[in-house]
Parts: sequence; C-alpha cells; structure tokens
Amino acid sequence: MTLTLHLYRRVMRRGRLIALLALSSVPALVFWLTGLDPGGDLDSMYSDIVATAGFSFAIAVLILTVATLREERDAGTLPYLYMRPISRLSMAASSLLAGIGAALTLAFGGWMMTLLAVLAVGADPSVAFAGLAQFVATAIGYAALFVPLGYLVPRSILVGLGYIIVVESILANVVTGLAQISIWRIALSVYADITPAWSAQDAGDVLGPVAAGVGGGVVKIAAVLLLGLGVLTWALRSRDAL
Repeated sequence: MTLTLHLYRRVMRRGRLIALLALSSVPALVFWLTGLDPGGDLDSMYSDIVATAGFSFAIAVLILTVATLREERDAGTLPYLYMRPISRLSMAASSLLAGIGAALTLAFGGWMMTLLAVLAVGADPSVAFAGLAQFVATAIGYAALFVPLGYLVPRSILVGLGYIIVVESILANVVTGLAQISIWRIALSVYADITPAWSAQDAGDVLGPVAAGVGGGVVKIAAVLLLGLGVLTWALRSRDAL
C-alpha cells in the first residue's frame, strides 16, 4: 500500500491533473454545446458523443498512466524500489493499483463534468449515471495496458497514441478480431447494456461484432488486468531497472 500511494502521488501532480481533467472533460463540453440546440434527442446524443469524443479521455489516461513507473525509471529512483524486500509480483500489483487509481480519478472527474452538462441542458440524468460504467471500465482497461507499456517502451506515449488512433479508431472498425479485444469497445459494451438511451440497433452500429453485456465486458476487462499484471511482473523480473 505504501508503494501504491507513493506512485499515485508522484503521477498526480497538480498541473498535470488539471490539464488532463480538462482533456477528459471534452465529451462534456461537446455535449453541452450540442445540447444548446433545442432540437434532437438529448439522451441519444449523450451516448453518441461519449462514444466518439470520449477518446479524449482515453488519451488522458494514456498520458497519466504511462508515467507510473516511467518517471521512477527516468529519475533513477527505481533501483531504490528494487532494493526493498518486496516481491516483483507485489511491486507490479502496487504499480497497477496506482495507475488504476490515477485513471479512476480522471474517470470520476470527466464523468462529473458530463453529469453537470446533462443537468445544464435538461437531459435525463439516468444516461449520465449509465455513462459512469463506461468511464470506469475504460480507466481500468487502459491503465492495465499502459502502466506496463510505460515501463517497457521509452516513447510510450507515442506508441500508446498509435494504438488508440490506429488500432482502436481505425483497424478495429474493419478487423473483427481487433474489435473483440478493443478496450474502448469492451467498455462501450458495458455501457450499451445498461443505458436507456441506445436501442439494440444503435448499440450494434457502434460496437460492431462486440456484443453488449455487462458480464462479458467485466470478464474481458478482468482478463486485460491479469494480462497486464503478468507482463509487468515478467518485465520487473527480467529487465534492468535502469
């Protein structure tokens, strides 16, 4: 727990947090501006905007979580953590918990802004409450992927952006296998199952081959988390701390 809190505090610097909360709030801003137009179905509009403009939140999570161990490594302080009597599995778990905690902070901040936007334009608050599930699932899934990435890859932000933009946004639309393991679509599948704003057809248009369902989404996110834990544990055991 001590290591988790240390890593969490290190990445959650005030300037970085404010900037990334602003980036996470882009869907709320877009929805508020769109909702100023009295025409249109606001509930459906909320779902469509969160499903598209919400990629700004994914980028914010990337920037924050890759720094979890990368900053320790760049500062030359990681070897001191290695000297502590702690197993690599425990170190990996603590690092992932710190990254997930930081990502969830952004998730709640970004979601609260969407809730305020919903209340400001007079939409049904239930759509925003369903949106919390998507923010949380997205935060956990991407943190499990990007914390190990930040440790393993020097230019991890560029690699992560390539994954989000090329794999998640483009290739997953045309390759069924990639769509099934797309963290963004997995998170949306959880949201699509509980939101009152999307019909089955609407959800299908966005998710493609991924089936909507809370259970399936949670299982997939858990699998990503276990995979991230395994990769990070292996990396901490086999790679030089410097």
